[in-house]
Amino acid sequence: MPTSLPALSVVIVNYKTRDLLLALLESIYAQAPDLRLECIVLDNASYDGSAQAVAARFPQVRFVQNAENGYFSAAYTQGIQLAQADYVLALNPDMQVRGATLQRLLSALQADPSIGAATTTMYFPDGRLQRNGSRFPTFGYLVLNYTFIGKLYRWLTPKGWQKLQDWLWYAEWDRLSARPIDVLPGSAIIAHREVWRAAGYFETRLKMYFSDDYFSRRVQALGLRTMYLPSDGIVHHEGASAKQVSARALRMYLRDLIVYTRLVYGGLAAALLSVLLIPTWLVQRLKAR
Repeated sequence: MPTSLPALSVVIVNYKTRDLLLALLESIYAQAPDLRLECIVLDNASYDGSAQAVAARFPQVRFVQNAENGYFSAAYTQGIQLAQADYVLALNPDMQVRGATLQRLLSALQADPSIGAATTTMYFPDGRLQRNGSRFPTFGYLVLNYTFIGKLYRWLTPKGWQKLQDWLWYAEWDRLSARPIDVLPGSAIIAHREVWRAAGYFETRLKMYFSDDYFSRRVQALGLRTMYLPSDGIVHHEGASAKQVSARALRMYLRDLIVYTRLVYGGLAAALLSVLLIPTWLVQRLKAR
């Protein structure tokens, strides 16, 4: 590969998180001065001064201003398709990269072609470890987690519910060692550009949620591993973009849940879940009012 091309492309989707975006870019360039990289920022119609601020402080960043908010999946897919490097890291704007995290992730994927995609260590701003990465949820879990049936189950068998949660979130694992996991968190996923393409990028029918789960399924369907790789870590100010549109985000979460169920478990399962979610929809509408 010619040395003029970057070794890693970092794709960031921004929605009204200007200050966090600037802090992320500063952490990227500070911790990897010798790593050939490009940063691509897709801005989903923030119009909050992000474009001007990035241009002033980081003129090397490729900043793409979208006229409308295309949401998570479409914007990340747009950015990944623009990437020039062989390896592409999709990164939320509410992150700050520590130490040699980017180089460690890049080196790990270059050394092991069986790794289709990976994520890494994340911390809350107060230093607590984020227990990201989960198993694929079964249809039964989706019913129990999001409907009144689940609330009844939790009330009747709290130990059974806790056991199910422990299973889903790998409760036995301390996140300090590398291991294959089912679901990579969409806040930080690195993969070869051809893996992104072969897996269909982020599914745009899922606007904001569950597209990381679906992408992880597609990577594994290619016969590749989805891995958690520990590193110096990333500080994650979780949910900063979604907070800008919290009521709308909640509605979209339930909408994407049905779409995801249809994609993975079929139309009948999606229809059943839709019916069971009616009380949840009604409660959320009352809360919104």
